[in-house]
Amino acid sequence: MMAEKPVKFVIFLSLILSLVAFWDHQFTSYLKEFVVLIHEICHATAALFSGGVVKGIALHGNEGGETIAVPASFRGSFILVVSAGYIGSSLVGAFLLRLGFQGRHARQTMILFGMFLISVSVLYSKLGDLAYFTGIFWGVGILVTGMLGETISILSLVFLGTSISLYSLYDLSDFAERLTETDAGILAFWMAGLGPEDLQNQEVPTVVVVLGYMIATLWSLLSIGIIFMSLRSSLSHEETHDFPDMEESFERFPGDLSPEAKLWLEKRGVDPESGIVLPPNLFQDFPPKDNSP
Repeated sequence: MMAEKPVKFVIFLSLILSLVAFWDHQFTSYLKEFVVLIHEICHATAALFSGGVVKGIALHGNEGGETIAVPASFRGSFILVVSAGYIGSSLVGAFLLRLGFQGRHARQTMILFGMFLISVSVLYSKLGDLAYFTGIFWGVGILVTGMLGETISILSLVFLGTSISLYSLYDLSDFAERLTETDAGILAFWMAGLGPEDLQNQEVPTVVVVLGYMIATLWSLLSIGIIFMSLRSSLSHEETHDFPDMEESFERFPGDLSPEAKLWLEKRGVDPESGIVLPPNLFQDFPPKDNSP
């Protein structure tokens, strides 16, 4: 269990510095493609949950991806599906990071996450495409890691959560560099009543630029807020432990109890011989009061 705040912070900071230092390394490029796949899966998941249909997920090999989906008929479904990429990635990263730092159900989370990635890749990506290989590779790796034990699963969750969160924030820089090509630009064109053919125009209408930056700002604030709140909660989380049973107590403290320890237990209503907590009506002051005349 990662219960100490300084330890959590050191681990998180070390991962951040390592990822930044190797940002252009080949291994990190595989990691980036994985996070882009998570981004596209969030689009697909939002489409499915809103009643739409997902026809395919693809990765382009340049840290870009594409989800081909038909949203549900109600108007808000398109907004939900398009917004799910950036916001969803932040939620996934924050969720994994929190679970990793809490150290709860780490193995089960890794196994389920791996199975989910494999299933989505088989169902919605084309056999032999980059999205297919990326999903299968990472899915199998995560699944196997979850079977290796709790400690490595906890560390892996922290690593995955940190990586997805960091790239989600880095991905927001696209809004400043090529706004109209991002999800914010696509949503801005749609809200302005323009069609897909208008995306190819050299001159972008002013209303699209204004709407695009408003959407990008809102998504950025939400993404940063989600990750910040999760990180703050994770780093300040304190583990609570139940009172250990007598077997564990004897293993930790071998030998007979001293008179002082027995006195301490009896004052708190615990039988020092059996370790049984006595009912409230059996509590008594120790030593017993002398009522003799």
